[in-house]
Amino acid sequence: MNVYASTPILITSGTGVGALVVGLLPGRTLARWGPALVGTGGIVAAFILTIVLWGDRMVAYDGNVRADRFALFMNVIFLAAALGTIALSWREPAAVARRDEYVGLLLLSTSGMMLVAAAGDLIVIFLGIELLSVSLYVLCAFEVWRESSLESGLKYLIIGAVGSATLLYGLALLYGATGTTGLTGIAAKVADAGPTTDPLLTAGMALVVAGLGFKASAVPFHMWTPDVYEGAPTPITAFMATATKAAAFAALLRIFAGALDSLIDDWQTVVAVVATATIVVGNVAALVQTNMKRLLAYSGIAQAGYLLIGVAAGAVAGAEATLYYLLAYLVMTMAAFAVVVVREREVEDGDTIAALAGYGRRRPLLGAVMTISMLSLSGFPPLAGFVGKFLVFGSAIDQDLLWLAIVGAAGSIVSLGYYLRVLGTVWLGQADETRPAKVLRVPAAVGAVAIVSALFTVGLAIAASPILDLCRGAAESLLAA
Repeated sequence: MNVYASTPILITSGTGVGALVVGLLPGRTLARWGPALVGTGGIVAAFILTIVLWGDRMVAYDGNVRADRFALFMNVIFLAAALGTIALSWREPAAVARRDEYVGLLLLSTSGMMLVAAAGDLIVIFLGIELLSVSLYVLCAFEVWRESSLESGLKYLIIGAVGSATLLYGLALLYGATGTTGLTGIAAKVADAGPTTDPLLTAGMALVVAGLGFKASAVPFHMWTPDVYEGAPTPITAFMATATKAAAFAALLRIFAGALDSLIDDWQTVVAVVATATIVVGNVAALVQTNMKRLLAYSGIAQAGYLLIGVAAGAVAGAEATLYYLLAYLVMTMAAFAVVVVREREVEDGDTIAALAGYGRRRPLLGAVMTISMLSLSGFPPLAGFVGKFLVFGSAIDQDLLWLAIVGAAGSIVSLGYYLRVLGTVWLGQADETRPAKVLRVPAAVGAVAIVSALFTVGLAIAASPILDLCRGAAESLLAA
């Protein structure tokens, strides 16, 4: 059993249930603040245990769950995203009304993500994907008084069901082709067989790419992303944009860079083509957006394309670059969404780009946060986004995928069109005189997320060497498994 190896997952899921229970206890103050405090305490405890477990690879439940450095590194991303989301939601209407359900579902979704990253079996991967997805279906529709929120949850449910069915069919075909659901067994089976001519295995890999492509917002499986991101509560949108994407790439790396690494010649071109389409569609569509959440949705689609370049590159360098970029993407995206959360509470249409006109002059600190976020997402040096793209493109070049690196670089140039447009609006735009010039006090928790995320966006680039050592250790652990 080795329950100790799975304690971060158990603590996170147990705390999620605990948040639900606390909300049922008598006392208005306890019901209002208790779930968030319990959830925060559970995240901190799981984070500490993640650090304690860092070291030798351990397995639990007969090898179905792994506590290796890859899983533990991904835990840091998931837990940080969950903690940031709770902070962004501190006075969010949806969270205040039913905070126990809100925090409980958020932590259960996080535990599903952790299960995906730690999976040693195809069945465990699917269970983790479903746990994280079902919780998010509800959270997207949590603001029941808004039609757009209900629409967001319904669209995510329908498209998510299609993605889950596609993924399950692909996993079933992998089992049919190899005779086992264990990732170690699959790796041994395909390594002995050599280059595949088995149509069952080929179809299985294609369907897995499609199923996980839905979760990662990869083209052509991205159609749900803009509408769901726009309609969901903004803190949940931030959580989906960062943590859900990271979980999808954790599964991709576990299956392809881990179990199917010996068949890279069979799946590399497919992943590279999907990455190309994702970069092109994401960047071109983002150019015409007027809503900030939709812009960040299409930006996230393009970012998924850059991450897929690392997956396509394979080997330790590709996995290392992908892990670093996931960490960088977390902090620079959280910074942008923190500013959107603040502006939404000030004006009715605060999630539009026009609402940010001249905002940097009224709130220089938040303007600086948005500036760091946009420049990092576009790949400006010396920020974390630049380092991440440099590593991802470099890993592609090392694997003779120069054309794919060129596509990524061209996409980054195109992205300047919308990232710099946002910054131009923030600093040089003239505010609409008919719009109320309302400026509220920034909640301490939201301000902390904005400032800390911006600092980490800079810090990850400055301290890139030790961070890359951690990423390399996690990548080597993944491939060694």
